[in-house]
Amino acid sequence: MKSSERKKAIEARRSATDQKVRLWCKDKWERFDVFRVPVEALMLHVDNRRFQAERKLIESKLNRTLDPENVPDDQRALASILLDNGVDVDGGRVVGKATKDAEALRADWIARGQETPFWIRPDGTVRNGNRRLAMLLRLREEDGVQGREFVDAVILDPTQVNERDLFEMEQREQLTENLKVRYTDINLLLTLKAAAEARKIDWNDPETIDKVAAELQHVAKSNKAYAAIQLRAIKYMDLFLLDAGKPGEYQDLLRQVERFRDIGKVMLSMESDYPDDASDMLRLAFAAIRAGNKHEDIRAFKRMFVEDRSRYQKLLAAITKDEEGWEKAGGEVRLAEPKLITKPADEDEDEDDEPGPVVPNYPKERVGSRITNAIDGFMAAHLDIPSIVAQAFDRIEPLDAKKLKEALKVDDDGALTDTLTKLIAWAEIARSALPSKKKSK
Repeated sequence: MKSSERKKAIEARRSATDQKVRLWCKDKWERFDVFRVPVEALMLHVDNRRFQAERKLIESKLNRTLDPENVPDDQRALASILLDNGVDVDGGRVVGKATKDAEALRADWIARGQETPFWIRPDGTVRNGNRRLAMLLRLREEDGVQGREFVDAVILDPTQVNERDLFEMEQREQLTENLKVRYTDINLLLTLKAAAEARKIDWNDPETIDKVAAELQHVAKSNKAYAAIQLRAIKYMDLFLLDAGKPGEYQDLLRQVERFRDIGKVMLSMESDYPDDASDMLRLAFAAIRAGNKHEDIRAFKRMFVEDRSRYQKLLAAITKDEEGWEKAGGEVRLAEPKLITKPADEDEDEDDEPGPVVPNYPKERVGSRITNAIDGFMAAHLDIPSIVAQAFDRIEPLDAKKLKEALKVDDDGALTDTLTKLIAWAEIARSALPSKKKSK
């Protein structure tokens, strides 16, 4: 059904109710009439900010944009993105398995019916209530339409509530409502980005970021500092994607938000206190992202920079050399798309076990090991000497001559040989430090 046809169907078949709903609109509470409208004239909102990253991922897999108005299966595809886990493309169809939240939503609708009205445009596009409509459409397909022909809806006419007004309403309703399924973190950030850019944010001006954060704190736990962290995460996600040659392709960074939050925190301090070294720190942080290091490793970079500059510089030089070799070999900072869409289980779920974005042919293991080892050495240096020696011995004790010989056969860049040479030299120093044994009489 085309937009014009849906609009005519709603105008012809809607019926007034004796209900009104109170909504926050244009910075004040307003009361809106509630109508009964036909479900068949409603359309899922393809540009819904609650799932825009996942939608773009599916579109890249389908190699086309989703068009639910003209392709009936695309309405089902949107429903799957909204309701399912493990969403992927199989033979041109979008498939997944319903989440527990979706099953609970279905059971609640069957038991109690509709609790609150949808928000729709006059052409039936649903602007608030897409998950419920997706569930209802699936329920109608599986169990029939009888008793499910009409739903309650508030009709928001663009002449009365423009897109900016509606955007503000959606922010407050969808981002602050605890009982709704939360946005995946990346979609929350993208919604904040749209709100920030509507306020003319200057991403290169820390004062502007703080000012906009204060204005948007109502959708970020009512916390200005937390909102600023989210905005800086957006800034560095954009820079990372630009560096990867995929500006705006946020779907490639699904489940990576925590790492970029920490980059934002580190870079805020670097740009303020050490501006001449900020670009090198960002290069190191992006290398950690590509290598899939945990976000706690990114946090450690700043401390290493301040407390052990020589170790930091050595790590930076080694990774710069690794990346130069990779680039000369034809490597590109291009990202491969994630394979599946899996929604987070809850707001406190840790992203740290998630692999980093896939960068084809990147020396991931080498770079990742360099970072891990440098941080491990930095942290160990703060231990007492007996603990440092004991930990070092525990790590190298399993390496017998056979294992070392096998490793040396594939030591193409000589890194292992160099380290072993240094270790042997250190062992001689350690030997000289041992007290000489007294001869027994």
